[in-house]
Amino acid sequence: MDRLGNKDRYTRQLLSLVKAIVPSMTQRVVDRAMQLHGGLGASQDSFLPQAFAAARCLRWADGPDEVHWRTAGRLELARQAKTSPLYSLGLYEHDKS
Repeated sequence: MDRLGNKDRYTRQLLSLVKAIVPSMTQRVVDRAMQLHGGLGASQDSFLPQAFAAARCLRWADGPDEVHWRTAGRLELARQAKTSPLYSLGLYEHDKS
């Protein structure tokens, strides 16, 4: 991103993947830590409840994960259309019987 900026297709794809994966993984890790600590994980004596709330707010602030997955998918399909020899075969025909 330092060299190409955020308008490069590859950089946009990686940013979309990071925006989809990191917030949900952060929330999952904090949730596991709360489970491991038992009752202490839910009490205000540890930082875990605040970390869980911050992780959840991060997911809200960044927008729906599906939008990021769709952006990454569109960019990947566009890349495959230019480089893959299989793309010329066309779409798969579904069996309609």
